[in-house]
Amino acid sequence: MRNRILVVGVGGLGCPAALALAEAGAENLGLMDPDQVELSNLHRQILYSEKDLGRSKAEAAADYLRKRYRPLRTVPIVEALNAQNAEKFISAYDLVIDGLDRLEKKFFLNDWCVKMGKPFVHAGVVRFEGQVLPVLPGQTACLRCLVPKIPPPFAMPTCQDAGVLGSFSQAIGYLQAHEALRLSENRGPLLLWKVNAQERQARSLISRRNPVCEACGQGHVENEMTRPLCAF
Repeated sequence: MRNRILVVGVGGLGCPAALALAEAGAENLGLMDPDQVELSNLHRQILYSEKDLGRSKAEAAADYLRKRYRPLRTVPIVEALNAQNAEKFISAYDLVIDGLDRLEKKFFLNDWCVKMGKPFVHAGVVRFEGQVLPVLPGQTACLRCLVPKIPPPFAMPTCQDAGVLGSFSQAIGYLQAHEALRLSENRGPLLLWKVNAQERQARSLISRRNPVCEACGQGHVENEMTRPLCAF
């Protein structure tokens, strides 16, 4: 597997994804998050407990995983991903996990990974709906292929606004890690997953690149358009 993995956003998706990757034998995990642990996080962000309240999420998660998985090297990054540091951090890893909480941040990460040719796995969850999309730049559809028009900032609610079951966000995070492992081991095809917990439905769809995608450009059409989801 690709052993240098960057988890951007160590929250409701990033926590279970990082844990699953550590259990699968990842050797080097970068854990990137500027926020501190809050009481409202604990029901779904499984790497933290009450003793971590007020601590940096990146550092608390790194400590937890380092103690539990001795061979694992964890690198806490207490910064938000932005235009000044994106190239530096993304270039240092082989694969990226999108655990971000806002749509505009997700598209920003998508664009940088596509630009740098870096494989990544997008995921989003809100209320009872979740989706996971593994992306191999230049070969598979990226997030902008599926959602050409980005909603304005704060148009979609976060889980703090709309609510989410902790068990469901964890399930989507584990599915995200599963797709990261498949992507890492070149086990195709790479599929878009759509999950609705309330209706007890899960679908896997073949997503094709959009030839006029602003991020990845050339490709083949016939996408099933998907509604974007927030994370966290």
